[in-house]
Parts: sequence; structure tokens; C-alpha cells
Amino acid sequence: MDEKDTRLAGYNQCTLGTETGPQTIIVRQVVGAAEEQKVLDIHVVVPDRKPAIEQIVDVFVKDVCINCVDVIHNKVIVRGEFEIKAIYVAYLPDQPVHAVEIKHFKWTQDIEIPGARRGMDADANVIVEFVDYDVDCHSRAYKYKYGDNDCDGSCKDHHHHHNDCDDDCDDDCDDDCDNHHDDCDDNGHHHHHHRWTREFDVSVVLKIVAKVMADRQVQIGGTGTMPTQPKG
Repeated sequence: MDEKDTRLAGYNQCTLGTETGPQTIIVRQVVGAAEEQKVLDIHVVVPDRKPAIEQIVDVFVKDVCINCVDVIHNKVIVRGEFEIKAIYVAYLPDQPVHAVEIKHFKWTQDIEIPGARRGMDADANVIVEFVDYDVDCHSRAYKYKYGDNDCDGSCKDHHHHHNDCDDDCDDDCDDDCDNHHDDCDDNGHHHHHHRWTREFDVSVVLKIVAKVMADRQVQIGGTGTMPTQPKG
């Protein structure tokens, strides 16, 4: 037997795994995941430095982000923020287009995830599912959105009745009657009670999805097997 055959005689190619033995590795496992909807009703007021609203063109949400995700017992707390921007036609003779914004509007949502514990890692994401706006039903912006219909005393989220609107419209009609004779009567009151506005409400629906993860040591090789459930 030559030198090469002598070397091969002492080499067992099938014992490499046995010689190294079992090994421990760290495995990241998902403890649980869940999602929740966050419904927000936000009241927006146009600053005095900007003109009042004749008609709202569009309202949208932008720069949605998550600031932090905290894990507590069986629950995840997600915090974030976004911006609201409204484009509107101003109540001015030349009807210029203006915008009003709310920046860094903060929100918080808790999501139940059984098995979550302090110290575990968590991740979350958010999307905007729905955005809409509503205005006082006695405003011109309401007329432009819903049509030229007077609202009655049961108008949602508003507490003004037709008879109450006269006091609100007095100041507006003083300026309006010169240019809109058909809208005002002899006493300077609007027949249809449609006036400019500086306020509106925005409804936003967010969907937040969160998951909790944990690290676990597992043994491979030998008698060790991969776990089917995370520890903890």
C-alpha cells in the first residue's frame, strides 16, 4: 500500500457530523400578530391669517409614520403621527385656491397579542384606509359637496336649526348682500343660510398591523430538534 492509500485508510468520511456534535443556534420566531383599525375625527379650524372657505376641493392625509412600538403583557402599544392637508377655494372675489394643514397629528393604538411580554421585539406598519370631510350644513362648502339643499334641525353633528341660523348669518349677509342680492332678504338674512366657514371635520381610518418576535436558542445535530412554538 502506498503513502496515499495509508492516509485514506484512517479517514472515515461518514463521521464528520458526529465529530462536531450538536450545535446551538439562535432562531427568531413570531410570537403572534394582529391588526386593529384606528378611527379618528379631527376638527380643523382655518387660521385667521388665511381667508375663509367657500368650497373644499380635497382633503388628504400624508406623511403617515410610526414613531415607536412598545410591548407590554399580552399587548403592543403603537404610536405614530401624520399630516392633514385640505385644498380649498377661498371666500374672496377672485376665489384663489388656498391650503390649510395640521402637522404632526399624533395617534396611539393598543393591539392585543396573547403571549407578548416585555423585552420582546415588535414591529408594526400602518396604512390609511379612509379619509373624508364634513362641514356645517349651513355653509356653502356643504352646498358644493351635497347639493343646494337646506338641512333641517336633525342635521348630523350640528346643533343649529333654521330659526337659529339668522344670528349666525347676520354678519355674513352684511358683506354678501351687495354682491348676492338673490341670497338675502330685506332684513339682510340668507334665504338658504349658506355662508362661508372656517371650520370642518376630517374623518380618518387607519389600519395598524403589529407582530411580536422572540429569540430562542435551539440545538441542531444530535438529539436536538427545532421547536414548533417560541419559548416564553
